[in-house]
Parts: sequence; structure tokens; C-alpha cells
Amino acid sequence: MKRWLAGSLSLVLVCCVWLQACNRGEAKLVVMPNVQVVDNHGRPFSLASLRGKLVLIDFVHVGCPSVCTSLTSKFGEIADGLGAELGSKVVLVSMTNDPEHDGPQQLLELAKSSDADLSGWFFVTGKSSDVNRVIRAFGLNNDPLPDGSPNHITRVFLLGRDGHAIREYAGMTMNSQQIVSQIREALAQESAS
Repeated sequence: MKRWLAGSLSLVLVCCVWLQACNRGEAKLVVMPNVQVVDNHGRPFSLASLRGKLVLIDFVHVGCPSVCTSLTSKFGEIADGLGAELGSKVVLVSMTNDPEHDGPQQLLELAKSSDADLSGWFFVTGKSSDVNRVIRAFGLNNDPLPDGSPNHITRVFLLGRDGHAIREYAGMTMNSQQIVSQIREALAQESAS
């Protein structure tokens, strides 16, 4: 009985800590899966190769007239705010959630039309199974909308150098300057440890 009670109390404590973290914008226990992707230049690489840098990741698709355009614009503001840290210490990843239609050429056009700084901002695609594996790892849904069009994913994640998510953002309401400050804060904390 004591063992059951101790186990129950431990479970309640873990749930309380997890809920507290969610309220502060800290991410769920998520790890970036090690999958092969293809960048906007058609070059394959492994997401595991990004370890050692902070990664800010979102999910967009070409032809999205509203949500994805807003997220891409905010990522552009973040890239500008990071300056020299973009690419050297931090990378941005915009992964398509519609890999059947968004190949490297389409993503490169999106990057160019967004004036993206490609020195540290990757627009990636891959096999549908790999893309969906990444999306599911973040606890997100990529089911098509009722009209068959791609889903709109508005969650954004900041990953530490070890590939673990350290923050989660509501992409449509995130403040780009605040994100840059939080990224710099995370860099300082990780440098100190």
C-alpha cells in the first residue's frame, strides 16, 4: 500500500511539474528524430547533424496564403535579429508538412521570395514517412484539412544543442524580438554549463 501511495504521489508530482512547464512556454519532453531530409538546394543531410547548435523549427508548406506566410515572416525577423549567431550557433529549420508537393526547387523559391538568409536557415523536405515522423515526435497532427489541403501547423519549437526541445511557442502570437532574447538566453545558459 505504501509503495502504491508513493508511486501515485510521484506521478502527481511529475504531472504538476509538466503542467507548470507548459504554462511557462517550456516544451514537452521532445527529441528531434534522426531522419534524413533534403534542403532547398537538393542536398541530403541528417537532422542529427544539427546537434551542437540551437534549432528553431516550424512546419510550413508552399502555397499557404496565410499561416505559413506569417510564420515565415516571423522567422525572417528572428534571423535578422540573430545576426552573426545565425548559422554559427543557431539554425532555423522550416520543414514542409506537404512533402508530396514541396520539393527542393519549390522550397528554394519560397526561401528566395522571403529573402531568407540561407547561411543558417534551412527549408527542408523529405520522404513523407520521415516528415511525418518528425511532426509526430513534436506531438503534432498533420492530417489533411476536410477539403484535402495540407494542415496548418502553428507550433514552433526551440531545441537545445542536444536536440531536446526546450521551448514551445504558439507561432501566430510569438514575438520575434522576445524569441531572439530567449535564444540568446539559452545560448548563455548552455555556455555556462
